[in-house]
Amino acid sequence: MRTGRPAPGLAGRRQLMLDLDDRVNRVHNPDVRPLVQEAHRCYSSGSARGAIVLTWTAVCADLIAKAQTLKEDGESAAAALVADVEKAQQSKEEEAVPIMLGIERTLLDTAETLELIDHTQKKQLERLRDDRNMCAHPSLRPLGELYEPTMEYARAHLAVALEAVLIHPASQGRKVVDSFAHHVADPAYAFDTTYLAYVYFDRVRPSARARVVEFAAKFAVLAIADSALSITPELFADRMAECLRCFAERDAEMAKKAVAKLATRLEASTPAVQMRALGRLGDLPAFWSSVAAPVRALFNKHIEAMSGDQAPGLLAAQDRARVLALVRHPEIRKELPALAATFEKLSSSRMTRVIAAGPDPFFVPHLPRLLSEVGSFDAGEFVATNAVLPCAAFLTLEDLRAVLNAWQDNDQCWGRAMPSALIDLYRLTARLGPEREVIWREFLTELLPFKDVYQTLSTGTGLTATTAESAEDHGAAD
Repeated sequence: MRTGRPAPGLAGRRQLMLDLDDRVNRVHNPDVRPLVQEAHRCYSSGSARGAIVLTWTAVCADLIAKAQTLKEDGESAAAALVADVEKAQQSKEEEAVPIMLGIERTLLDTAETLELIDHTQKKQLERLRDDRNMCAHPSLRPLGELYEPTMEYARAHLAVALEAVLIHPASQGRKVVDSFAHHVADPAYAFDTTYLAYVYFDRVRPSARARVVEFAAKFAVLAIADSALSITPELFADRMAECLRCFAERDAEMAKKAVAKLATRLEASTPAVQMRALGRLGDLPAFWSSVAAPVRALFNKHIEAMSGDQAPGLLAAQDRARVLALVRHPEIRKELPALAATFEKLSSSRMTRVIAAGPDPFFVPHLPRLLSEVGSFDAGEFVATNAVLPCAAFLTLEDLRAVLNAWQDNDQCWGRAMPSALIDLYRLTARLGPEREVIWREFLTELLPFKDVYQTLSTGTGLTATTAESAEDHGAAD
């Protein structure tokens, strides 16, 4: 009679093997990796006992190597372990073995003290150590019976060892956070999601990972002033908001919990801090789910006060634009109805700033109006650069026609930089296919009387052959 859980099917076993293969290849220490690979080969060949013994050996070797690294970095708590290892290495065999056995007995305690593992991981690795002892010492079983570990035990121990220890560098929880903070605060910082997730999320232990996410959330939400920062609190908060978004893509629930812990502090903050947090993170689900209904109502009141050019000085222009740019999200418009009403009342220049803060298909219908209201060459360049071109990726053929018609009809849309902006618009709408060329040729035909502009645009768009023939016809008619 079969007991216990049924064994996974063939497809399930293959997936388990692939997952384990991937983690074995990610072992951080190249000197330890051969031991882990050998343990994996034992597991793959059905030798559970050999896999367990080698897995524990790899864990010991890896933790000792990490302790040596931390000692070199000035971690005093690692010094005693390293000193004992060095003593064993320099002693005769009969003296070295008892020393190493003593190290092995206390190794997990030391690793927890050094924050290389947490308490839960320590308990899991203690079970690995106990099973290793049972595998290596048959005399521990009564009546001389041999301990027969199952393959499931072997795989579970290897998976725990990899996740808790072997795939991570010698980084402690607090040092990971310190490294993360210095990296983001560096004046030469460049945001890169791949690097950020690799170094500060994927390759750190779960406990340290949670600390990093909570640190990012704290500064992103509250923009705390810290004398140790070499950049302004606002810039640091903006960078941390980028990081929090990156981490939320990896683990939305972890990000949500980190932000939720800050809800009370945000509610007690000044209106300026609250509204900057809204502009910085308002479209992040982890943030929005933590905002209570009374706080949303307060947000709505502040947004109502942003209508008109003489809005209160609660926020700088850039911060106001980021808040109002949330109007592009239908779910936020529903929760904050003042967004849509305030946005519609904005002047052309303020509306352009809002669009620049968050280009989106929602803003496309407003582009012709902005172009038609341009009152100077400088204003035309401002609208083209900050509203039209950023939204070019969202234009349909009809939208493109409307934009070009509005551009053509306003003589203030023809400043010095505007022909170059039109050429950029042509390139940015390439995804619309051959049909767009019909619209652009119609647009160029209207420019035939303006030879310099016509020549610049026809050359820049590559439509010279067709438009040149039109030019000759136009000249003959004259």
